[in-house]
Amino acid sequence: MSRIIIDCYREPVNRDFHCHDSLSTSEDGSAWKKLLSAAGFCFLFMVAELLGGYIAGSLAIMTDAAHLFSDFIGFLISLLAIWIGRKPPSKSMTFGYYRAEVVGALLSVLTIWLLAGIFSTLAINRIYNEDYDIDANTMIILASLGLLVNIVMGGILHGVCHAHGVGGHNHMHHGDSGANDTSNINVRAAAIHVLGDLLQSVGVLVAAIIIKFFPGAKMADPICTLIFSVIVICTTIRVGKDSLWHLIEGSPMNTSQLKQELSKLASVKHVHSLHVWSLAPGKNAVAVHLAVDPYCNRDILLKKTVAVIQSHLSVVSCTVQIESFNLELSSSCKHCQIVDC
Repeated sequence: MSRIIIDCYREPVNRDFHCHDSLSTSEDGSAWKKLLSAAGFCFLFMVAELLGGYIAGSLAIMTDAAHLFSDFIGFLISLLAIWIGRKPPSKSMTFGYYRAEVVGALLSVLTIWLLAGIFSTLAINRIYNEDYDIDANTMIILASLGLLVNIVMGGILHGVCHAHGVGGHNHMHHGDSGANDTSNINVRAAAIHVLGDLLQSVGVLVAAIIIKFFPGAKMADPICTLIFSVIVICTTIRVGKDSLWHLIEGSPMNTSQLKQELSKLASVKHVHSLHVWSLAPGKNAVAVHLAVDPYCNRDILLKKTVAVIQSHLSVVSCTVQIESFNLELSSSCKHCQIVDC
């Protein structure tokens, strides 16, 4: 049995097909600067909210500061992922370091869940004990500034998302991911966090105004904390699920359609052992066996095979094994008989 194996790393193979073409490794400097700017805004106001929330006695303000801390960590992880992404594959990391951004996004989500749990517990204690005072004026000032800062960060991240090709409708959908799925999962995580913080800033401002004019309604502070902790957790569930999906090497698409397209290629008698898995958003790996007519032009078939794969999803590693079709062997091999592989 003869075979041809082709592996292409680091960048998607192009249509004229040469996996070792010199490809640019330059990063989007604009995206780097914008993420850095967002991180700076986030850090400065996080410190201001922690101090101001402590002075005002507002748990809602300190909860928002905790969410900003999670955002800040997310920004740092995104910057780190860009830096790590420049590193070429090594002998010990043969697929490169794409998974770093997925691990980072998952850690960011888990961090905000932990902080939300801690502040929810404190909020419940306040509701039961009612032994606290709130400076409504300081709370209003900080909530207003928080709203402004989150709007600024949202604008910055909106630019970053477009720089990375992350549109509003370009989120990961398991089983329906095409070649244009280049979402930076850390940018998504940070953007969702900022959206949650923006909503919380509005809620905190409303709560502060209520407490200002109705001092007896100070219960609005811990109630606001509980409501927006739940909202932020709900808005990050999807990013957490996507992160786990990448880590367990889930398939980014319905492989049946790809298998059908490959089966239509001239000289291909049988397609089996098709595996598609995701290293990171927009960075996928494919391995497939093609049983073909012994007399076909395998170089041409190889180019057509890669072109078909590239038309379905973005690939950074593509392994195609071409073998002469043997009816007796295919009938006796249990792996070749599996319909969906």
